[in-house]
Amino acid sequence: MTTDLPNFDALWNYGDPAGTEAKLRALLPEAQASGDAGYELELLTQVARTQGLQNQFDVAHATLDEVESRLQNLDLPVANVRYLLERGRVFNSSGKPELALPLFVQAAERAERISNWRYAIDGVHMAAIAEPSVEKQVEWNRRGIAMALDHPDQRGWLFALYNNLGESFITLKRYDDALACFRNYVALNVERGQEPDLFATKDIARCLRLLGDANEALATIEPVHAKLAADGQRDGWISEEYAECLLAKGKADEARPHFATALELLSSDPRVVQHEPAKIGRLEAMSKE
Repeated sequence: MTTDLPNFDALWNYGDPAGTEAKLRALLPEAQASGDAGYELELLTQVARTQGLQNQFDVAHATLDEVESRLQNLDLPVANVRYLLERGRVFNSSGKPELALPLFVQAAERAERISNWRYAIDGVHMAAIAEPSVEKQVEWNRRGIAMALDHPDQRGWLFALYNNLGESFITLKRYDDALACFRNYVALNVERGQEPDLFATKDIARCLRLLGDANEALATIEPVHAKLAADGQRDGWISEEYAECLLAKGKADEARPHFATALELLSSDPRVVQHEPAKIGRLEAMSKE
């Protein structure tokens, strides 16, 4: 890509995909006028990503169809990799992980061939998400972690990879391994001079609870819950874990209002309602007992 064109990746705000789309689209005339096809096509892949995040899946695929048709006559390996990643993300977000997985694998392989480790690790990270086998999720995430450790400029990927690996280990009931992952996450925060991530700390408490150490679990989650309360904030996931830790300590009466808070907050999240109905059911039951 031409170096004097704006860095459109720096415009991303994942919490505001519509706003990001508008900013990216504003660059299209300049991209087209530049004659830099690689820049323009990579920019379009990110427009498609914003559309996918807005659940505009048909529109996103149409944008990617344009990219795909133009790539057929051009030798643009990075644009090709980014096209594969975004086509895969649209499939995965629209509930078709079986179509997404081979695209992520292909993207990772092509990026690795050109030593583009940012997108190689992205492909591996997404393959782990789309992979239906939990054991293979572990393999993909471990591969991504090894790649990130081998390439220090890509260490930022370790946060997502450790988190996702920890979740896979919890599914496999390998709670010690999951605990190590979430502790590694917090160690990365410390390494960067950051405060420990509240959600990684919450997950450490969850693992300790699942390992039967209710005392340490409650001692871990209490400061997290207290910090949110002191800041006048609430979070359903943290309220849920605080309630579970109180319950594990035999404090059912103290836990009940926190289960109710978790129910209130998480039942308003469409993703939780759709994908975790058992969680909503448990929160309803524990709020009333």
